[in-house]
Amino acid sequence: MATHDINLHRDRSTAAYSNLALEFCAEQLFAGSSNNKDVVSLVEFRHKPKVVFKREPMSWVLYNKIIDRRDRAQAPTFLGRQAAKSELLLGCHEGNYLPALEAAEKLLSIDAHDTCALQLVFLSDGEPSDARSGGLAPLFARKLICERVAAIATKFSGRLNIATVGFGDSADAFDVLKAMATSATDAPGDTSAQFFYCAKLSHLLGNAFTSVASSLTETRTSLLSVVDGSSSRTKREVNDGRDGSKWDVHRITRHLHLNVDTREFVRDNSLPPGAGLATEAQRRNAPPYLAIQSNILGQGAERIAFRCNLSVLESSDCFTLGAMVAKETNTVELMDDYVLFHEEFCYTQSIAEDLAKEFNSRLSALPGYDANTIPRLTFLPCSVLEVKDDSGEYPNGKRYVLVEKMLNTDKYPWHKWNSNAGAVDGRVAHVPMDVKRELAKLNVNIGNIAIVEGDSDEEESSDEECVMPASDHGVGSFRDASPSDYVQAFTHFTYKFTNRKLMVCDLQGCFVDDSKPPVFELTDPAIHYASRSGRKKVFGRTDLGRQGMNRFFETHKCTPICKLMQIGKMNRNRRQRNWGRVKKSTNVNEND
Repeated sequence: MATHDINLHRDRSTAAYSNLALEFCAEQLFAGSSNNKDVVSLVEFRHKPKVVFKREPMSWVLYNKIIDRRDRAQAPTFLGRQAAKSELLLGCHEGNYLPALEAAEKLLSIDAHDTCALQLVFLSDGEPSDARSGGLAPLFARKLICERVAAIATKFSGRLNIATVGFGDSADAFDVLKAMATSATDAPGDTSAQFFYCAKLSHLLGNAFTSVASSLTETRTSLLSVVDGSSSRTKREVNDGRDGSKWDVHRITRHLHLNVDTREFVRDNSLPPGAGLATEAQRRNAPPYLAIQSNILGQGAERIAFRCNLSVLESSDCFTLGAMVAKETNTVELMDDYVLFHEEFCYTQSIAEDLAKEFNSRLSALPGYDANTIPRLTFLPCSVLEVKDDSGEYPNGKRYVLVEKMLNTDKYPWHKWNSNAGAVDGRVAHVPMDVKRELAKLNVNIGNIAIVEGDSDEEESSDEECVMPASDHGVGSFRDASPSDYVQAFTHFTYKFTNRKLMVCDLQGCFVDDSKPPVFELTDPAIHYASRSGRKKVFGRTDLGRQGMNRFFETHKCTPICKLMQIGKMNRNRRQRNWGRVKKSTNVNEND
């Protein structure tokens, strides 16, 4: 890491420490996404790992310690962070990976509990030395490293994110780092992992650290979302194997949809909308069975998903209509109250669809609109099927699953355009930080290291989304817009259209780009609700309120679609009239 080939930095080591201090530590402190309940450990490794400091609280003292280490260390090789709510380990430079991973696992294990978000970030500027120092064949050394990473991923499943970062000349030198990330993803459990290649560019390393911080925040939010009051919820044991041949076939007893006005499920004699278009004969003689695959299709912070199909006979060989996804809670405590669980998601998705229709309507009225080429946003319609289940796992022998269309992810890749914690296109957008300006905003006395943070006013939003450089002002155009620009503009639009009361985000799904018009098929959105009376989690555990809105605007840069729609200048009275039509079914009080 002492190689002198990084612009504006003495060497790679200086670049690594500078970005760690500024883009990881300082930005989280400025954003308020981390505090001194998080503790950080710093480890360096070559042939052996060395703990530089252990369990240091996330603070400006830590920031100064990292800067001091940057200035004193000539060739640091392993950096690490461990936190009470969030734990991170981070490495750099060519060295022995296996001892470093052993040290990482020990640090991650200290005071770890079920709601503790963990993160392992392994940074290197070269290949591992384990084969040479241990007298091992290179392929065998690589196998041992990957097995160790997989074991760590399995041990901390559901709480751990892993990032491996290559910072050096050639991407070919980081095959082991890429294999480590793949091994973690493929390990049993629910550990996410990603490889970042930063070449020799300091700003790419900064982007990687920013993404690392964002992933950690999302994991922490997800873990806290399964805690209701002071009692934590118990995760269900599900079959997450890869054998997709076994199906459980159930007789359908009721089809239900949510009446948004009354917030009640009512009986529906039609076919589930997720099954797709049906013939007149199929509508008259609705398939009486639902086949649900035994192995899960996917698992999130709150729900698990299975493949399912309607069936004309009690057999998995008689499927009819389109493939669907069946979703249900992944916590034991909610299995006996399908209304409490499914109502929240149906309600949120219904409101999001109403707002998407308003967004599409305004797009179609803009100059230059082409009905064949301009994308439209849609949210998948969903409903609930009640089926008989005699396995003894479900109360009263009844199983309730929320069903919706299965997206064609083989043809149209799944994408997460933004999150409920401010991430954009899978990562937090990196904005170069003006440290002096940020310190001045916080009233920091740099000479005395005295920091005084004022209390944030939750009722005030950081609504600076229309503040753009003079050179960036002007009217956008459809021609300049990427697919992601429409989705980001939709989130911005929902905030403005509802007079800053709601924001629809956590937008994910598929972009069907070969239809006319192209269509975004979205599912599982989150809604942030800003309440003056202090109501929290109005739209469920992913509703982060005003704080969630602020996080979006911290990373959002107005897209050509935002500018074309003139969201920031939309007539307030017109917004209020139109929002009045939609809010009838939202249970939103303008005085709240």
